Amino acid sequence: MVVQDVIRKKSKARGDPVARQKLIWAVGHAMTVGLGALYALFYLWQCLTMYRYRSWKTLFLIARPPHVDSKTWLQLLWRSLPQISYRLSLVGVLAAYSVTSYQKWFSLNPTWYDLLSRENFQSILIATLWLFSRASLFKLVPFILTSFLHLTVKPEKKTDVKEDGNKDEVKKPLNEKDGKETKPKDNTTTLLHIIAYSELITVVSLFFDIITFRDGVAGFVLAIYMSIYWLRLNFSPYAQETLLRIVLKVDKKIPPKYQSQWKDIKQFLYLRMDESRRKD
Repeated sequence: MVVQDVIRKKSKARGDPVARQKLIWAVGHAMTVGLGALYALFYLWQCLTMYRYRSWKTLFLIARPPHVDSKTWLQLLWRSLPQISYRLSLVGVLAAYSVTSYQKWFSLNPTWYDLLSRENFQSILIATLWLFSRASLFKLVPFILTSFLHLTVKPEKKTDVKEDGNKDEVKKPLNEKDGKETKPKDNTTTLLHIIAYSELITVVSLFFDIITFRDGVAGFVLAIYMSIYWLRLNFSPYAQETLLRIVLKVDKKIPPKYQSQWKDIKQFLYLRMDESRRKD
């Protein structure tokens, strides 16, 4: 009797999905910091050397800068490198924040209110808007600082179980920045306020683009960004506190005839901050 050996195929080893998600999360934030810093260097270099290639009429936005054609593919690549680094930096933002959203909501059925009330999802919307609009360092700074914060500040426990609005127990995502986590250290709090200030500076830069006609769709971009920022102002304690600081600094400079409207603005901020503290 002939005995035949049965050859069985080895089953492919399945990778750990959590480890893969963590890798994508870390690579995404690293792309945001690294490529964002590279774009910042190109931006600063252009600001420092702009006077060499442009006349005084161009500097004061009276005339358009001359168009220079790239002669070789290396020159073309060098001229395209800032735009490539800017777009890929935002791709890193989308990758990292998408992983965080997936970890939080993959076992739940979130409503639009649940998604729009989270800073993580708001950041995804803003990054998508910046990805298809004009490149600017002011748009990228909040994401660079946030990614730097996520990569450098390690939470005490990444697998803490907490209660969400629907009473279901879920695993806390990787470094999700929302209003329900433990209070950070003083330097982290300062950095979060700087991020909130940089988001307000982004509004100023968009207004400047509209006034100087640098971007034909800057008005639409500003309208969409302000609608998203309104959500952040309603649900982010750091954005509320930062705006309140600015409000208190200009409080005494408001004319008497606008005091009633100014009082309504302050009352809204006080109300939203009180609601955020109750949720904590």
